[in-house]
Amino acid sequence: MSTKKGLSVALQRTAIDRLLRLATSDKKASILLAAQIVERMTPAHRKTEARWVIDQIRRETPALQITRHVARDLSPNVRNAAVESLVLNGMLRSSATRSAFTERTGVHAPLVLLISPTMRCNLRCEGCYAAGYSSAAEMSPSLLQSIIDQANDIGIYIFTILGGEPFLRRDLLDVGAANPDSFFQVFTNGTMLTEASVARMAEIGNVAPVISIEGGRRATDERRGDGVYDQTMQTMGSLGRAGVAFGYSATVTRRNFRFLMSRAFFDDLIERGCIMGWNFLYMPVGRDPDVSLMLTPEERNEFRRGVLELRKAKPLAALDFWGDSVYVGGCIAGKWYAHVNSEGWLEPCIFAHFATHNLNECTLEEALTAPYFREIQRRQPFNHNLLLPCMLIDNPRQAREIMAATGARPTHPGAESLLEQLAPAIDEYATEVERVYAPVWSRIAATGRD
Repeated sequence: MSTKKGLSVALQRTAIDRLLRLATSDKKASILLAAQIVERMTPAHRKTEARWVIDQIRRETPALQITRHVARDLSPNVRNAAVESLVLNGMLRSSATRSAFTERTGVHAPLVLLISPTMRCNLRCEGCYAAGYSSAAEMSPSLLQSIIDQANDIGIYIFTILGGEPFLRRDLLDVGAANPDSFFQVFTNGTMLTEASVARMAEIGNVAPVISIEGGRRATDERRGDGVYDQTMQTMGSLGRAGVAFGYSATVTRRNFRFLMSRAFFDDLIERGCIMGWNFLYMPVGRDPDVSLMLTPEERNEFRRGVLELRKAKPLAALDFWGDSVYVGGCIAGKWYAHVNSEGWLEPCIFAHFATHNLNECTLEEALTAPYFREIQRRQPFNHNLLLPCMLIDNPRQAREIMAATGARPTHPGAESLLEQLAPAIDEYATEVERVYAPVWSRIAATGRD
């Protein structure tokens, strides 16, 4: 390490200590000062986001309440890891490394890498996006660690772990402990977490579970199995008491979308200590794809607006993976994130089950810089209307062209159905979404307001 870099790291660590002391205060002025310290440490090209956070705190929006919850209610190890591995390593210190990668290769370096180390699962959820993969496919511990090391070299320190059910891997928390510089967000059904594993997460700090839920007891148990809702609520309670940061994940369908945008749903999760949420539109991939479960274009817009309004009013950072695309310039698949499945195939998105390179046979850099990812990035955004981000359901002709042009192949039997058998229904859906969202986008583009 150079003297200059060593001094920079030392100054950052000093700033972390000060930030944590200030953030644990209930005083708004102290929290605001902590945020301003982070803003000064933020690279120039990311200062807009940092200033947005400062503005949220200054105006006493729910962001201030979330900040207080993080500072006051999370265990010290979790809080320290969130700042060190997620904010400083994942977003700030690594920014120059990712920029150098982009300059050297001409390919945008992801901020986050998704990894599915196993496809085994103890549940059989209706419409599971991952059900088409082989449950026998298991990523070796050596490949998993190699992928993390290669990602770190590129400047990626934030990982999302998926499955299957990730906690069927008994080495998962060992991986977190062995990589303290990285941050791991783990999507889980919540049924495999014990008091011992929760206590270990509070100890190592850099593993944050995201619990899958479909809404209330009836909706969750109908999709996931009898008794699953109660198990997930018990898990959330254990995580909250231990001071472990956690969120929720929901598959949004025509059956549950209004409940998922209700105040009752948000209030219950907030009471349990939930900090953030991920809402994913149902995609007709995986087990028994059913386009009738997809939100209609009108319902999709209703859900988008509902989540946006609740986020303004409630201290829960719930994201609408499609509706919030306007804030990140459209689709981010293959650009800001990519997915390694349990067999080692590098896919641009958890819903795009097509690949050209396998990390058992090549490096992460070789896969990311292949023609497949270059072509995806070249076409992004896929639509001038940023509310229509997805190449699979909003711009399906582009998806078919990309696969044909780059030779991307399905990563499991049946994955091609989205581009072949279901193509007429998806094309019709895309046409209707364009009709509904065209005037909405025109208004946003013209006025800057929804």
